[in-house]
Amino acid sequence: MSHDLPEERMSQLVARLRRAGLRATRPRILVLDVLDRAGGHLAADEVLARLRARGFRLSRATVYNVIHSLVSSGLVMIADTGPGRMLLEPARVWHHHFVCRECGSVIDVPCAVGAKPCLQPDLPGAEVDEAQVIWRGRCPRCVMRSATGGGSHAETTSSGASTTVIDRREFGRPGLMSERH
Repeated sequence: MSHDLPEERMSQLVARLRRAGLRATRPRILVLDVLDRAGGHLAADEVLARLRARGFRLSRATVYNVIHSLVSSGLVMIADTGPGRMLLEPARVWHHHFVCRECGSVIDVPCAVGAKPCLQPDLPGAEVDEAQVIWRGRCPRCVMRSATGGGSHAETTSSGASTTVIDRREFGRPGLMSERH
């Protein structure tokens, strides 16, 4: 296997894939590396574009199949942020998402329990292993910007996800944590 990754980094990715019960194929290693390097939310087509920018020629179908296996194994989370807008990120600490209707920013919100499923439905007999919450509204910056008449704060990526960084201390809002980009 030929990769543009340092040996130690490749060993870490291979170990994560194997712990999740997956074979460490070249496409899986590369996609997981792109998501790790992004440090935040990426659309599947953005993952493909970043791989191609690094000189890797993987097909769209291969990237989507790899993403499916990474999500199924629990290594990657999907945030369904609206119609046709699914964003991916490494599944490290279980959390939920807030989507700003005004600027489109996606903000990680810590789960009160810190592990999935963290919410239990009123559905007798069901075995729930995962629950995600998507809050929607106006982010603290958009609320503040409206109050002060300021301009836009979001920088949009090709997926339409903004890379706004919000520090919960700045707004005195418990529960919001800095969005990674």
